Amino acid sequence: ISAHEDAVYGIAYLPEGGLVTFSGDTTVRIWNVENGEQQGMAMEHDSRVRGLAVTKDGKRILSGGEDKVLRIWDVETHQPIAEWGGHDLAICCISMSPDDQLVASGHREGRIVIREMDLREDGRMKHAIETVPSDVSSICFSPDGTKLASGHDDDVIRVFDVENGDLILGPIEGHGASVLSVIWSLDGSRLFTASPDGSIRFWDSETGKAIGDPLTGHTHFVTSISPSPDGTKLASASWDRAVRFWATDSGDPIGEPLQHEGYGWAVAFSPSGEFVACGGPRGKVSIWRV
Repeated sequence: ISAHEDAVYGIAYLPEGGLVTFSGDTTVRIWNVENGEQQGMAMEHDSRVRGLAVTKDGKRILSGGEDKVLRIWDVETHQPIAEWGGHDLAICCISMSPDDQLVASGHREGRIVIREMDLREDGRMKHAIETVPSDVSSICFSPDGTKLASGHDDDVIRVFDVENGDLILGPIEGHGASVLSVIWSLDGSRLFTASPDGSIRFWDSETGKAIGDPLTGHTHFVTSISPSPDGTKLASASWDRAVRFWATDSGDPIGEPLQHEGYGWAVAFSPSGEFVACGGPRGKVSIWRV
């Protein structure tokens, strides 16, 4: 799909299979993956978008970025339902809780904000957590919604208690560069992380201890990882122009890598697990049947 006028930095699937993308061109767009056509009009920010999430019910898209405003969009109309300002730092990443009740945003200079998904109250703030003066580059709620994992530009992972905002694990050290992607295993027992140090790592989410050796195979920055819907595989995107697959139980590589046209910025499994999409340079999104 030729999707944007600039690189595609983030992608997410809607539950019914539509693909949501954002780009350096300041827009968020929805695509019909069957015919490659854009659905409706682009959703526009005032400056570069850096974070994206979709609700589990598929009715809302959340996006935020350099303009410091978290916008909530209606999937049907592409109109903004809410615009949550009040942030004095750019938004770098967004995550929805599993029950769609809470929104977490990671910001420049180490701030994490957890809000209640209350459209009448302009998203009532639950916590504003100050970590360290290092950008929050990735964020993810645990499967049970009680914990929030964050990856940072100071190369470490932290885990917070969602209810009280306390740091409960970390800093977890091991990567040699920013933690650009952090996700949980389906059962919540492990964390998976990816970094421009070229590696993917597995961690015990209770102790913070590394599980096994770093997964190597990519020959350049690893920018994004995505779990398969059944939790048995990870897909990874890299600047080496390959999408690779890994077993979540053993870390072993699965099959042959897929070749992408250019730098891979973002990767996502479809809800059925049948397809993988990768966003890259020049507005291109590649989709493979896997």
